[in-house]
Amino acid sequence: METRIFFNPGDSVANIHDYNEAVRKGQIFKRERRSDDLVIAKGPDDEEYAIFYAKDALPAERKESKPYEVKKKL
Repeated sequence: METRIFFNPGDSVANIHDYNEAVRKGQIFKRERRSDDLVIAKGPDDEEYAIFYAKDALPAERKESKPYEVKKKL
């Protein structure tokens, strides 16, 4: 499931280099905070995974939006 979605990088909950660690932290964050849906996405630099609230997605036209590839939804 690879889908391109746009976020402001400053809105990320966390940035992590390891995919499995990103998923683990996202699951913990969601369980502890009972938060909205989270997204694990590969960053535009293709080096880090970022955790975002799904509701924070932006339209591509917004100046601050950067493309991310969704790897997992929590």
